[in-house]
Amino acid sequence: MKRLIFLGLSITLAILGVAWLTQPTAQAATTKVGCQPQSFTVRTGQTFYVTLAVTDTLDLYAYQFDTAFNKQVLEFVTVLPGSYLRSDGAQHYLAQPSLVDIGSTTREARYAADTRLSQAVGVNGSGALAHVLFRALKQKTDGTTVDLKNIILVDRNALEIDKDYIGSADCKVTIRDDAPLFVQAPVGELIFLPAIVR
Repeated sequence: MKRLIFLGLSITLAILGVAWLTQPTAQAATTKVGCQPQSFTVRTGQTFYVTLAVTDTLDLYAYQFDTAFNKQVLEFVTVLPGSYLRSDGAQHYLAQPSLVDIGSTTREARYAADTRLSQAVGVNGSGALAHVLFRALKQKTDGTTVDLKNIILVDRNALEIDKDYIGSADCKVTIRDDAPLFVQAPVGELIFLPAIVR
């Protein structure tokens, strides 16, 4: 009788083990990138930023992107690092982009990039990669687009990470002379306060 119980228990455990091993693994969520916030209004003369955000990354080690914008209504100021790549205290290196005119109205800030330094692994999760600072030059009540494009995410082996977009990689900025200040949190190593220039 004890042998039958032992044999039955062994067979049950073997079946459960095979079922567990052959069960499909849960797929990781797809990494997504995009511009945050997607739409907002600032006052003419105000300095503000748009954020390149990322979700659901695995082993993210570095990134690169370009920013296209209307140079008649926006002035590029700088790119500040987000906290995500250094969320575990890692050192990093941020490369500022080069400004290139594309036609009479469009300017691109090309090849902004950031990488972790002297780390064996990348970071997992979600967060802010970079903040692109602009100054609103003149009123544009129908809005203007800030296009974060050519976004490349790489892992610790310098292999590109597949990605989708959070809504879109574009932000729509409306600029009004009479708009209230668009208040944003401090970013990067700088204490950022909105500036009004009249």
